[in-house]
Formats: sequence, C-alpha cells, structure tokens
Amino acid sequence: MSTRAVQTKFAGYLACDEETGRYRVRSIDISHTDLLHKLTFPDQPDLCDVFVDSLAEEIAESLDGMDSQGEMLSRSDYELLLPGATFRKLRLHSSFHATRGCEASFWFSSFEGQPLVALRHYSEALSRLPDMAQVGKLAIETIDRVLIPALNVISSIRASGAQQNLQVYADYTTRLVQEADDLILYAELVKRLVQAQDMSGQTTLAAGGDGFLPEQLRRIGNSG
Repeated sequence: MSTRAVQTKFAGYLACDEETGRYRVRSIDISHTDLLHKLTFPDQPDLCDVFVDSLAEEIAESLDGMDSQGEMLSRSDYELLLPGATFRKLRLHSSFHATRGCEASFWFSSFEGQPLVALRHYSEALSRLPDMAQVGKLAIETIDRVLIPALNVISSIRASGAQQNLQVYADYTTRLVQEADDLILYAELVKRLVQAQDMSGQTTLAAGGDGFLPEQLRRIGNSG
C-alpha cells in the first residue's frame, strides 16, 4: 500500500485600500493534503494586524516593488523560519479588477509545523507550553466546548426532529462558531504536550496555576 505524499500550502488573499495604498487581508487558506482551513476577514484588517511582523513586512515590501496592475513574483529559495513552523517557496501575484480595484495574493508552496504561528492572533499562545499539570484541565475544557454542544444537537434531533429544534440547533452551533479560534489553541497545546512527552518521556515544567496560561486561554477557561 503506497503512502500519499503530504502536500501543504499557506495562502493569503488581499485587497488594496485605494486611499492609503496599503494592502488589507480578505482571507487565508491553509491546506494540508485533503484538508482545507479557511479564515475570512469581513472587515479586511491591515496586514500587520493579521500576520506576525516578519511575514507582514516581507509581503508589504514585496508588493510595494511590484506592478499593482498585474505581476507575478516567484522566490523559490525563500524560507521563513518561525517558532514552531517553517514556510518555503514564496509566490506573489498582483492584479487589477474593474470593480474590485487592485488585488493581490501570496502563497507558500509548502510548510512544516503549525502554520497558525504566522498569525498574530495565535502566535503568542502557541509559542508557549503550559506544564503537564494543565493538560487535564485543557482537555476537559476542550471536550466541554466541542463534544457537549455537538451531542446536544444530536440529542435534540433524535428527540423530535431537526425542524422542531431549529432554535436549539442554532444556539449550539453558534456557540461552536464563536469559540472556533480558541478551540484551535486548546487542541494545539494539548497535542504539543502529548508529543513532547512521547518524544522525551518528560515535559519541561513551569510554574503551575492559571498564571502560566496565555491570556487568551485564561479568558476562555474563566468564561461561562
């Protein structure tokens, strides 16, 4: 039985602000073989508000030197090293659309590690490992915020059918959507701790208690 080659790609799709000339983020696609994780930004924030400084500055400087009406730039030897991930083979493309104006996109043809460390929202939390004393707490809170709402949806459908429980269904799915970003952080932290323990037989200990958790995770852990 042959093993499929792993294919990865990290791409960003941008719009140019006509007043400032700065590029803003519309969406991000992160693909890993047959899986695609898509992040959309309705408010179209600035590059530096979405990506970590090193990536935002690289993209902005590269696009500034390109023809906004249409140009392709390939940097096959480019490599971006971040704590927890490596991105390789950068491509950029600028174009002009009659109704949308100047647009651009960039993508890395491959990456290794956790690609979310390239995003400012996740980078700080993912760069730190809580100690093993926190694993149980993180796992329980993850289960509470994923499995319980999902099982509640299934139970309501079994009880009297989906059409009679649309509001219940909407309530539970809304909760899952609202906490999606934080669930990604929980899952990654637990995964890292398990991997670290499997590889070394022990995990680096740090001061216990909630004070060691990143602010984002402390906030979720204390939310109702």
